[in-house]
Amino acid sequence: MKNKCIFSILLLILIVSLLGCNWNEKSANHYYLSFTGESKTWKLIDYEVVITPESLKAGNGTLQMKNKNKFIVESFHFETHIVFNNKDRVVHAGYITGGDIDIVDNWTGSIDGGTYINENGVPITFNEISNIYMMVEWQDTGKKESVSERIDLYNKSNKDQTFFN
Repeated sequence: MKNKCIFSILLLILIVSLLGCNWNEKSANHYYLSFTGESKTWKLIDYEVVITPESLKAGNGTLQMKNKNKFIVESFHFETHIVFNNKDRVVHAGYITGGDIDIVDNWTGSIDGGTYINENGVPITFNEISNIYMMVEWQDTGKKESVSERIDLYNKSNKDQTFFN
């Protein structure tokens, strides 16, 4: 009876250890990133990017126009770009058109972009990403011109500003 109990405990420890190793191996290429960034006119708050071997998800942030309570435009557009392997890819975008749109406070929505593959045919990892940024463009009703601004979220060359390698 004592030998069965010891064997059961050792078997349970082995199973838990193997499951723990398997979980760590699977989670090694899972990245959750939360960004806040600004341009001259815009502030992006809590924008998320989740990278796994199975998918790249982006969104759930808020774009706020600085120092405005109301701002009416004819159209509004944003695109999130991720640069990896020297290729610039739009991974998330949002459009609003139709005139008389108040763009002071905008939820970005979200997207599940599927798997992004590198030149070796395997899913990308965060270490392959060199740049993440958002372009915001709007049609200024008062000036009748299109205006665009870039919000930088991540630049690999600025390693001293991040915990990531």
